[in-house]
Amino acid sequence: MIFEQKNVTFSMAEQAYNVLRKAILTGQLSPDSIWSDRELCERFKLSRTPVRESLLRLQSEELVRIEPRKGTRVMPLLVDDVREIHQVAKALELEAALLLADRDPMPDLSFMCRAIDEMERALSENDRDAWAEADTRFHVLMVGLCGNRRLARNYEAHRGLTDRARYFVLHVRELPVKSTEEHRLMYKALLNKDRQRLEGLYRLHWDRTTEEIVTLIEQYSRNGPVPNFNVQP
Repeated sequence: MIFEQKNVTFSMAEQAYNVLRKAILTGQLSPDSIWSDRELCERFKLSRTPVRESLLRLQSEELVRIEPRKGTRVMPLLVDDVREIHQVAKALELEAALLLADRDPMPDLSFMCRAIDEMERALSENDRDAWAEADTRFHVLMVGLCGNRRLARNYEAHRGLTDRARYFVLHVRELPVKSTEEHRLMYKALLNKDRQRLEGLYRLHWDRTTEEIVTLIEQYSRNGPVPNFNVQP
């Protein structure tokens, strides 16, 4: 019975975390806005204890800051933060990709291939949200299969800001055709265990996408308006 109760509590906390995290990433909870626990519970139909646990987790990811006697502030998305976190993510993911290429035997990569297929399908349907989900899945799978649990935990801890930056520009960037092509090439290099080509492709991909995202964030930070995420509150 105690075990079942713990599972229920964990499930509620995980649900609250996913709901609040998505609300931040998609802009339902605006940058610099402040929310009380009660307001968040009422808005998203969540219980208070799971909300509090989720906010502590989101604070560790630098997505929110808990301010005593004020509430929880949604952190603004700053250009310098985006540059720094992309440098960290690139280093971690590149190392993960090279570790994965060296594994013998190679793990099953079919789910990564399926993620690319879904990215291509989403492009054909102009479904940017589905594309972003498949893109995230590709990168998470890459790191998860590398065989280094500590690297994977560090990557996961920093993923909040990279995901947020990607969602921020999702509906204002050009259709990510080039990015999808790069994923297919990286996947082929991985299958062929071509470390040199894989490293070159990864560096090119991360440098190009970082510059694209930073440029757009600078533009919107300077001009004021926030991209329309087409998300209903």
